[in-house]
Amino acid sequence: MKYWISEIFQSIQGEGEIIGTPSNFIRLAGCHLRCIWCDTKYSWFKYEGELMTIPEILSRLHKSLPLTTITGGEPLLQDILPLVGAIKNILGQKVLVETSGTITPSKKLMELVDIFSVSPKLTNSGYKFNYDFKNLKWPTYYKFVILNPETDLKEVINFVTDNKIPPERVILQPDGRVPNYKEALKKLADTVMELGLPFRVLPQLHRIIDYR
Repeated sequence: MKYWISEIFQSIQGEGEIIGTPSNFIRLAGCHLRCIWCDTKYSWFKYEGELMTIPEILSRLHKSLPLTTITGGEPLLQDILPLVGAIKNILGQKVLVETSGTITPSKKLMELVDIFSVSPKLTNSGYKFNYDFKNLKWPTYYKFVILNPETDLKEVINFVTDNKIPPERVILQPDGRVPNYKEALKKLADTVMELGLPFRVLPQLHRIIDYR
């Protein structure tokens, strides 16, 4: 089995529920979306990546780390089940998969992956999807990128209400491209407090400490 790989590296997991955890990162090449605010546009095109076997990928991972994050691009465009199985069985690591939520994983993958970080795309991405996550248990948490808190949070509220998502599974973060990240983070937090919303506001830790 071979995979199109954009890059493999080690860093601190900067987002979501396990923020701060040291992790291997496998960035798969290829994405079917072209989000306006995407900060990894270099991973959009599959054939610009490197074709690698599972043993080649595993050889680039640090075995001492507790976690491997599979991201993209959109990792679910490739059959990652054998790769996830190898990471868990050979390295004994937990696996986190970051996905847009536009592709439903197989039942076997749902059972094997430890954490699914799902990032539904709001209209600020340039897309308008009719997601249906009602009664779905495979997403561990939902992560929303907020550009304009006043308008984007209304969309998040509607999304969470329509899909009956428990608020404790919702994470908000500001656009990581903005020049004054701390100011954007505070504005988001202020708006969440003013509206009395039950959602968590978390930073992209790697932005703050200047990691990859």
